Amino acid sequence: MDEENKVNKKQKVKIKANTILKSKLVLKKEFLLKKENEVLLLEKTIGLETPKDKSNISLKTVKSNVIKINNNQENKNNKNILTLSKISKSLGGKPILKDVSFKLRYGDILGLLGPNGAGKSTLFNLIVGKISPDHGEIKLNNEIISKLPIHKRALKGISLLEQHKGLFGNMTAYENLYAILELYIEDKNKIETKIFQLLSFFGLQYLANVKANNMSGGEYKKISTLQRVCNKDIKVLLLDEPMAALDPLSISSIKKFILELRSMGLSVIITDHNFFAIQDILDTCIIIRDGHIMVEGHPKNIIKDKKAIKYYLGTGFKI
Repeated sequence: MDEENKVNKKQKVKIKANTILKSKLVLKKEFLLKKENEVLLLEKTIGLETPKDKSNISLKTVKSNVIKINNNQENKNNKNILTLSKISKSLGGKPILKDVSFKLRYGDILGLLGPNGAGKSTLFNLIVGKISPDHGEIKLNNEIISKLPIHKRALKGISLLEQHKGLFGNMTAYENLYAILELYIEDKNKIETKIFQLLSFFGLQYLANVKANNMSGGEYKKISTLQRVCNKDIKVLLLDEPMAALDPLSISSIKKFILELRSMGLSVIITDHNFFAIQDILDTCIIIRDGHIMVEGHPKNIIKDKKAIKYYLGTGFKI
C-alpha cells in the first residue's frame, strides 16, 4: 500500500499561481490542452512545482501574446490608428455617405450603429478597400490608404469578418486556421503550434477537430474571428454584426471574447442594429442616419441624447 501511494504521489503535478493581487489563480479544465504527454498552460501561471521524475510530462507555456499586434510606440503616440475624414460615396447615382468623419483610437472598440440602409456596410467596404470614396481620405497609422487595393490594406493589418461569410463548412477549426496561417508561416510545425496556442488560450481547443458546419453559432463566430486575426500584421478588426442570430448566452460569450482581443491591443469596429446588445463593451459609439453621423460619443451619453432616442433608440425608451 505504501509503495502504491508513492507511485501516485509521483504522478501528481501541483500548480500554484499568483496574480498581481497575490490571489490564487484557479486553472479550469478548459484552459489546459493535453497533447502527447504535454500540458499547455497560460503564461499567467507562475511558480510551478513538478515531480522529481520529469520524464513522463513536460510543461509548456501558452503566451498571452499569441496574437501579435504590431503597434510600435511611435504610432501609439499618435493615439488614432484609423482616421476617416469627410468621406462621401454614391452608388448607382444615390448618395450613401455624406461627409462622414470619425477616428478609431488604439485599443478601442467602436460601435458603428444605425438602421438598414444607413451606410454601415458601405463604410466597411471603403475601409477594407472593396470600393473607393468619391471624396475624402482614409488613414491607417497616419498613412493615407484611400487608393490602396484590398490586398495591400490587408497586408497593412486591416481584417474584415462579414456577417454572412466565415469558415469552410466541411473543414475543421484546425483546418480553417491552417488555411490562413500557411500564407504567413512556412514551417508546418510552427503552424500547428500556433493553432493550438490560439485555441488553447481562448479555451476553444475542444473545437480543433470539429467541422464548421457542426459548430454552434457562437463557436462558429469565434473561430471565424480567430481566422481573421491570423493576419500576421493585424491592427484593426472589422466585425459586421457579430451578434446576429445568436442567443443571449452566446452573445455574452462573444462579447467577452472581443474584450479579450482588445486587451491584447487590437482595435475593433463593430456594426450592429441593436445598441443594447453591445453598448456595454464599447468605448465609443457612432449612430449613422441617412448617410451621415447623427450622434457620436460614449454609450452613457448616447442613451441620454434626444436625437438618438427619437430617431434610433425609440421614443418609448426610458433611461
